[in-house]
Amino acid sequence: MEKNLEAQKARIDHWIWGLHLMALVIMGLALFPMIFFFYSVWQGLAAQPAWFKILMFSFSIALGFFLFGLTLIFLCVLFKNIFRFKVTPGLHSMYSSQAISWMAYNSLILLANGAFLDIFRISPFQVLFYRLMGARVGNDVRVNTGGLADLSLLEIGDNSVVGGGVALIAHAFERGFLRLEPVKIGKNVTIGLGSIIMPGCEIGDGASIAPCSLLTRGTKIPPKGVWGGNPVHDLRAARRRELDLDL
Repeated sequence: MEKNLEAQKARIDHWIWGLHLMALVIMGLALFPMIFFFYSVWQGLAAQPAWFKILMFSFSIALGFFLFGLTLIFLCVLFKNIFRFKVTPGLHSMYSSQAISWMAYNSLILLANGAFLDIFRISPFQVLFYRLMGARVGNDVRVNTGGLADLSLLEIGDNSVVGGGVALIAHAFERGFLRLEPVKIGKNVTIGLGSIIMPGCEIGDGASIAPCSLLTRGTKIPPKGVWGGNPVHDLRAARRRELDLDL
């Protein structure tokens, strides 16, 4: 039993090194068109004055970064589809194939967020990437955070707003097991900055979550309520109780 556990741990360690190698390959491929673009601009301006070359090269860096980011998004989605990385709901051993696939899937999300998307929040590039990675995102959704993981287990309804620093998490580790549960956010929902939404949570249409709130695993928020706190509770009901006590 102990030897089997050690073998499983060694497999995870090897897999983590493999993920680092995959990230290096993706970054190298994503940087190629950007650097080739820089080189072409510089070569094309060879006969121009130095100040003009530097000015144009500066603009080319800004444009090249977008080229890099779009290429990176495409490559992350491509690698996810080629290797069939996915997130499977349920309770899985930390060393299971489902956990390994989950780890690889989220490493692609972290790579895209950290290198590009976190700089351009509330942009069509962000929502496009989320959808291509399997998230169900409605129309006119505004996401002002890079703290989204497990995208294929995430649903956000039309006209919802996710504030800065919000963490939407569909996974949790429990005594050597990985728990994966979908997170569902309804339409016209507002989630205040710094809030944490844990696995299995559901937020009804029109509900509002106050900043820095914590929704523990499996929390169900009814439609059109105003909730907040740690742990989250009905703020309107709490206010009514305070008023009754004052009277």
